[in-house]
Amino acid sequence: MVVPLSQIDVGEWVSVVWVGSEKSMATRLQDLGFSPQEKICCILKGKPGGMRAYLVRNAVIGLRENNIGEIFVQTQSTDS
Repeated sequence: MVVPLSQIDVGEWVSVVWVGSEKSMATRLQDLGFSPQEKICCILKGKPGGMRAYLVRNAVIGLRENNIGEIFVQTQSTDS
């Protein structure tokens, strides 16, 4: 199932499907590792509306909630 990155739980691994941000932000996110088929994991959720941290390419990346909603991912449990 494809969902916004904002809907995954801490510890959940997903694969990036696409980034729906404007071009400059999409390029920046892809440079950080949020590119199609890249596997990422949520490792920390702050307070609602705050930052979240993701493990991407062996690096921890913090993102604001407004950017997280523009990244769409495939959950690992529904690869059938």
